[in-house]
Amino acid sequence: MRFIVIGLGNFGASLAMKLCEMGHEVIGIDSKEQTVEEYKDKLTGTICLNSVDEFAMRSQPIKEVDCVIVAIGEDWASSIQTTALLKKLGAKNIVGRSLSPLHETVLHGLNITDVVNPEAEAAIAIANKLVSNRVKATYNLTDDMVMYEIEVPNDFLNQTPDDCQMTTKYDMTLVAVKRKTIKQNIIGKDVETRVGKYIFNEPYHFDKGDIMVVCTTPKGFNKFAEAYLK
Repeated sequence: MRFIVIGLGNFGASLAMKLCEMGHEVIGIDSKEQTVEEYKDKLTGTICLNSVDEFAMRSQPIKEVDCVIVAIGEDWASSIQTTALLKKLGAKNIVGRSLSPLHETVLHGLNITDVVNPEAEAAIAIANKLVSNRVKATYNLTDDMVMYEIEVPNDFLNQTPDDCQMTTKYDMTLVAVKRKTIKQNIIGKDVETRVGKYIFNEPYHFDKGDIMVVCTTPKGFNKFAEAYLK
């Protein structure tokens, strides 16, 4: 896929480089020449311009890329102006970065449905990890539905998911299990990795070190954490 990331601050630059690592084409745009120079060899391309300048933006492949991410981090007025201009120029898909609840409301008013708040999402993930070091990752699906990666509690070892009554007790749906395994890398060295287990088509018993991928509500997770993650 092809992306344009506007705003190469901490969030924008990290996102742009990660997309490149995943094999996508990414053009980074920033108004600071020093920032553009810093990332010119790390992205598919970098351009120094003011994203609220319509003449300058018209020279960019706005309609040709699959998605434009407005990652401007401090000046929310520029973020809104840039977003409105992208709509005018016919961008296929726009992802906006929210800096405040009011900013998010304005972005939704521009019919931007994909709005992210990396600081809030990071805070939730860190808070869950602080609850227990068994929480490995958190993904917000909606305001009241979250996916968690949790190292299996000791009380679950050698039991099946049905034995643990995760759904009935904690409104928690088991989506997948990631189990440790050892594989050889390209130079023949043994490295630890994880493989997904097909838990729905065969009998499955939890093993030490398994990572459960579960979907539940924050309330369900808190109840589960009180019982097993202290």
